[in-house]
Amino acid sequence: MALPTTPEQKGGDNHAHVVQVACGCKHALLLTDEGIVYSWGGSNALGQLGRQAVSSDKEQEPSPITDVLYNKPQSKIKEIIVQIACGSDHCLALSQSGKLFSWGCNKAGQLGHDGFNPNATAVQLIQKTPEQVQFPEDVTVRSCSCGPESSACVSMKGEVYVWGAISYYLFGNGSKYDRHENCTVPVKVRGVPKTNLFTADQVTLHRHKFACTLSRVNASDELQNLMGTLKNRGAFYSKVARKTKQDARDNPQNGDDNLEREELRTLDQEFKDDQKSCVQKLEEMVHRLEFCRSELQRVARDLTICDQQDTALTETASSLEAKKSENTSGQAGQDDARKKALETQLSDIRYFRKSNKRTRLQLLEERDKLEQTLLHLTQDQIHYSQKKLEVEGRQKLIRSLQKGGLGKDAKSSIDDGLDIAMSKREELAATECQTLAGVGKFTGFREVVAISDRALQDVSSALKEVSGAVKGSDGVGIVDVLEANLKLRKDLKLQIQEKLNRAERGRPKDSPLDFYPGMIDFFKEGAAPKTGLS
Repeated sequence: MALPTTPEQKGGDNHAHVVQVACGCKHALLLTDEGIVYSWGGSNALGQLGRQAVSSDKEQEPSPITDVLYNKPQSKIKEIIVQIACGSDHCLALSQSGKLFSWGCNKAGQLGHDGFNPNATAVQLIQKTPEQVQFPEDVTVRSCSCGPESSACVSMKGEVYVWGAISYYLFGNGSKYDRHENCTVPVKVRGVPKTNLFTADQVTLHRHKFACTLSRVNASDELQNLMGTLKNRGAFYSKVARKTKQDARDNPQNGDDNLEREELRTLDQEFKDDQKSCVQKLEEMVHRLEFCRSELQRVARDLTICDQQDTALTETASSLEAKKSENTSGQAGQDDARKKALETQLSDIRYFRKSNKRTRLQLLEERDKLEQTLLHLTQDQIHYSQKKLEVEGRQKLIRSLQKGGLGKDAKSSIDDGLDIAMSKREELAATECQTLAGVGKFTGFREVVAISDRALQDVSSALKEVSGAVKGSDGVGIVDVLEANLKLRKDLKLQIQEKLNRAERGRPKDSPLDFYPGMIDFFKEGAAPKTGLS
């Protein structure tokens, strides 16, 4: 259920404040300090809002229940509500004068209205507007409460009344009722203990059980006891406030230091969790990479076998073709039979070659997928490695702060080191190969790689600058983070260089994977003199 807008927030009675709220299954009530009850929620199908809503939107907005809160319509005497309660689909409201009102679903007699008809239809068991609960004798109600399908109250005399489902359970499934008593009207619970000093005050219930709080019989004694409790609490809080002020004067920075230490501990724990997660991810990446590489090797072996089989079948086919063209016996019948046998063998070889070709295409497709998976896994491994190094660097900084190693005197030197590290990090980001290739005009990609290499060398020298600017162990975390960035850039540069070489020169013939030529081979082939018949 969405949080409603209170009367004060809606700009209505600005001096009204919410003093009590209650929730049912799909509806809710609130009570203001002026004694006005607001209801909202659900579809109001069971009358649980106690009012007629003009639209479904109005059912979801807190609106006052005004129809009931008059003792008599002709006298217009307003009843000021002091307590509210909600069951699953019904509500209770207690007025300042001790009158109790109920509305909603009455299928278990939880509204306490006389004249309950057990054969009534579902619509007839709905009370859409609040109606006063009638007690068998003159009763002034002190407090009230609701269960899912039950209601209860405590009178000013300390007597407990129940009605609805709980009444049926408490009175032996209806066998212990006196004459004119039943679960649809308030029935006094017999046997509730009462002493000369204490009596029942508040009641709460759920299904087939209830509980009460006690208060003193004499109101003046109760007030005296309350005043004594408030005085003791006031003295205790005054003592705590004086001690807090004294501690603040003696240690003006103590509170801030404690807060900072607590924040550092929280950060340290977060970094530990991040490091643990990175380690787990990296272990998973290692296993998956090993599996992927082993699968690539298997595919490469299968491709080699396919090539060997294709070569053998080709040679066999050539040999059979040569035999087929020979005429050895000189007899037509024998030559025809021999040629037919050779043709059958050639047909089988053609079938095997087609099957071998399909297998080879499948293996090539599988190899491409495995290479893509290997690339993604490598990128993920680099990502988590970078994250792990960054977290470890931050952990070192946090531990230095916890030990007090980063003192105020070293603040300026730390700022200098941070400035150098940030400038070099920005230089690294700006000279990344992919970024650099998209913003500049270069004669070739190797020029981009060369410029990126110079940036890596500058950052390597910057590590010494940071160490020189920040003496001792204060710059350890800064240097570690910069080294992590540098290492990742070097790894990325090696991968780019490897791909560039592969594009130019192709994959070598001694590679376990399938051989393919590079751009240089194509250029050589294009520059070679043409031979053969024209």
